[in-house]
Amino acid sequence: MQTSATRNALACALISLLAACGGGGGSSTKSAPPPVSTDIHTAVDQIMNATLASTGATAATITIIKNGNVIHDQGYGHLDAAGTIALPASALMTTASIVKPVTAAAVQKLALTGKLALGDHVFCTGSNAPCWLPANLLSSNSDARAGDITVQELISHEGGWDISLHGNVDFDKQESVVQSALGLTTPPARDDDIRYWMAARQLDFAPGTKVAYSNFGYLLLGRVVELASGTSYLQYVQSQVLGPLGVASTDFAGAASLLANRDPREPNYVTSLTGPSVFVPGTTVIVTNGAINAPNWVAASTAITTSKAMATFAGSYLIQTNNGVDMDQDGQPLNGKTNNGYHYGNYPGTTSIVRQLPSGVSYAVLMNKSNEAAGQPGYQQALMGSLDSAIAAAGL
Repeated sequence: MQTSATRNALACALISLLAACGGGGGSSTKSAPPPVSTDIHTAVDQIMNATLASTGATAATITIIKNGNVIHDQGYGHLDAAGTIALPASALMTTASIVKPVTAAAVQKLALTGKLALGDHVFCTGSNAPCWLPANLLSSNSDARAGDITVQELISHEGGWDISLHGNVDFDKQESVVQSALGLTTPPARDDDIRYWMAARQLDFAPGTKVAYSNFGYLLLGRVVELASGTSYLQYVQSQVLGPLGVASTDFAGAASLLANRDPREPNYVTSLTGPSVFVPGTTVIVTNGAINAPNWVAASTAITTSKAMATFAGSYLIQTNNGVDMDQDGQPLNGKTNNGYHYGNYPGTTSIVRQLPSGVSYAVLMNKSNEAAGQPGYQQALMGSLDSAIAAAGL
């Protein structure tokens, strides 16, 4: 059995390895030269097959939609590690951060229906109503400014946490730290994560005064959605956001923490990252096999979905991102308007893109491998530039 010091050392190793993982988006990008073919199917096939070959990913799906009509919906590569089963277009993969606009849309929906207000406080202190999360999630060690955080500030990453001051590592990558600190023999529950981090670390800035990307803020939003709706995050998203668009409940779900429990429609995830297991303390595992308690982070990064579901979502809800972070109107209904925006996702074993173009085209890409080389860019920008050019060349 490993000692506490050994477990902490392993946690630090995981933190270092995962420092570049996460997601983001923006409103502009440099486009790669357009492909030769003006036939969208031929062009996309060429781009996706070349991307798999150059990145080492073994599975990818892409769906392109315009005005509600599916233009291209295809799987590339294989479902199994042996490479014997062709990947269907309906394959599920971890969303990584492209789930954040979906979470924002759930919150915006609750605001539009009067279930909450975007100016409501997130944490209740006993004197800051209206508020949502119970006061027992805070302690005497919590930053006094925690009671000032609003729902709107979580959407736009202004809650007070700045991972750039802490090795660029968000709290989802440190669940073994929480487990060890609390003396748990089982994986930390979501409220364990909240209580620990609100007590163990002071805010890095006053809420609302700075923008800094935070997965933890979206974990909190997922909890707010549940309290305001009276149902689970996944149930609310399905019934109020994705379901009305025609997305089946089987096409948007929560990822499993262990590979043995992975959905049969998920491919193997290509990753070499390892870390301390929160399911078998004292052991080291592939990150996608028990280093993260996935249900805790479903609203931030660990949903599973199809590319068609995400492209469909992008045809109806604003993806308003800039300089890598969600903005205050993210998730608002488009109501027939178009937008130029995108969001990236990058997680162990996952690269993802969800994109909106001013022409009314939306598309989503899911891949089973991220760029894990420290300090190197992800695969999204070049891929998105090539796809944008192919779509333009096809006259879509």
